[in-house]
Amino acid sequence: MGHYLRRDSRIETIKNIIDPFQKQLNNIEEICKKNGFDCWDNFYADDTEHLLGTVFIVLQNYINSSISDLYPELIKLHCKYTLDKKVNKNSQTTRIELIIALANYYKHRDLPTKLHKFTTNPLVDLKIEYKHIYDIENNKYFHKMGADSPIFNGLSILTKNWDFNILISIVSEWRENLWKIEKIN
Repeated sequence: MGHYLRRDSRIETIKNIIDPFQKQLNNIEEICKKNGFDCWDNFYADDTEHLLGTVFIVLQNYINSSISDLYPELIKLHCKYTLDKKVNKNSQTTRIELIIALANYYKHRDLPTKLHKFTTNPLVDLKIEYKHIYDIENNKYFHKMGADSPIFNGLSILTKNWDFNILISIVSEWRENLWKIEKIN
């Protein structure tokens, strides 16, 4: 028969949640194309970053819930983030680690505290700048937002066309692989 959580009952909900975000992103892209992307940095990038950040948070929740389905007692979820394909051949970061890092970056970028190493390590590994230094001498900085945000750079690494369906495929494929690794039907 198989394990009752083996069937991915969340993925359709994830698709339904993310689909309107894709439509909105496509609308913004069309508006920007019409005006030659003149207003991208000043207006659309900030709003679009919120849209993308929310998508990454939804995916992060799916990833963590998928881990909890299979490993209900596991405390250190991050050890399962590494069970995926590397982002590229020159990187130690997996696609799942990058999705998690981008979600956490978005959630914590406005806080005065330093970002956690599981957020910054993938960004550093992939050479995605996340600090806007305004006082080199005292090492004071803001986290980058808007058009310079890691959110846009990370999304471009994961899907060149900013296609959320590719992100959904990445997390769904990763979840399936977790079950195969454990050989639980």
